[in-house]
Amino acid sequence: MIDAVPPSAWRRGFVTLLRLLGALLIALAAQPAQAHLTPNSEIRLDLAPGAIVADVVVPQSEFGYATNLPTDNSPQSLAAARDYLLKNFAITAPDGRRWRVRADRVAFETIIGPPDFHATLTLMPPAGASDRRFRLDWHVITTEVPTHFALLVVGGDLAGGVKGERELLGALTAARPTILVNRGSASFTGLFGNAFLLGARHIAEGYDHLLFLLALLLPAPLIARAGRWAEPRPARETFRHLAMIVTAFTLGHSLTLIAAALFGARLPAPPVEAGIALSVLISAIHAARPIFPGREHYVAAGFGLVHGLAFATTIANFGLGTGTRLTAILGFNIGIEAVQLAVVLAALPLLLLLPRWRNGTRLRLVLAALTGLAAIVWLVERIGAL
Repeated sequence: MIDAVPPSAWRRGFVTLLRLLGALLIALAAQPAQAHLTPNSEIRLDLAPGAIVADVVVPQSEFGYATNLPTDNSPQSLAAARDYLLKNFAITAPDGRRWRVRADRVAFETIIGPPDFHATLTLMPPAGASDRRFRLDWHVITTEVPTHFALLVVGGDLAGGVKGERELLGALTAARPTILVNRGSASFTGLFGNAFLLGARHIAEGYDHLLFLLALLLPAPLIARAGRWAEPRPARETFRHLAMIVTAFTLGHSLTLIAAALFGARLPAPPVEAGIALSVLISAIHAARPIFPGREHYVAAGFGLVHGLAFATTIANFGLGTGTRLTAILGFNIGIEAVQLAVVLAALPLLLLLPRWRNGTRLRLVLAALTGLAAIVWLVERIGAL
């Protein structure tokens, strides 16, 4: 039989362990401090016909250590950082001709975790060269810090396929600073199909867009009287009213989508997202008590313009050529409309039967309240991000 260990022995052992850990920490602290950390950089490529957008992220600590350049976000430091990046980064066609590299934005900023040097580049192939086959050379930080490396990934390839996860192409190091990229061929048919899938997925995941439309349609089968929703509309008039609302919303977001893609119309994302939340809240209130009866299609068109600006952030990299942009926009928009139409058709029986159910009014008010609650939560979150 094994004797129990006395409590005093446990205490002595615990104290001894703490002393050992303390000695270890002191020994580690006495060692020379490491000159720098070794997080990696990342280059994310978003491919579209005619151009590639590269999103470059370099740890600020590594950047400052390797270059001895200031990282204070002053115009001088940003200009020096941009020049360093462009001198140590190159992309060439298979025949050796250099692509044109344009730095659209550079900044020292914190996105997630420690601060980074962040740059957005537009890469354009020379005349006649493929926009899907190239050689990428990378010497940023890796020349000065041989242990550093940069991951090259494809974040999006609209013409070659829409994928749910990023595709890793390889790691660029001091010993291996070059990667040959061949993304194969792409066609306008493939571009249209992939843009369609992208649009369908975007609206299917855009619950705020769908809630706005559904809340606006909820009272459409009713006629307003004395500040309340009263008796049901005739069936033919209801179908006409529903069609006008859906068509107006489609025209609204299509206009701003085209304006953004072809003419660069943009608004910062936070106010656009807040505007969408506000549109959901207004449509929810209207579903409970009529605010603009008979004018829902005007409201759908007006707020559709705002919703289109949110869609525009997704299609910012649809290529440079007018033909490719129009093909992609058409596919993207039809994908949005296909899912939107499917959702409306699925909800149509409920919309038509709700006014005729004994508890239809209560259910409509509950649905309006839940939609309004979701809209308030979104609105508070998005105003906080402004």
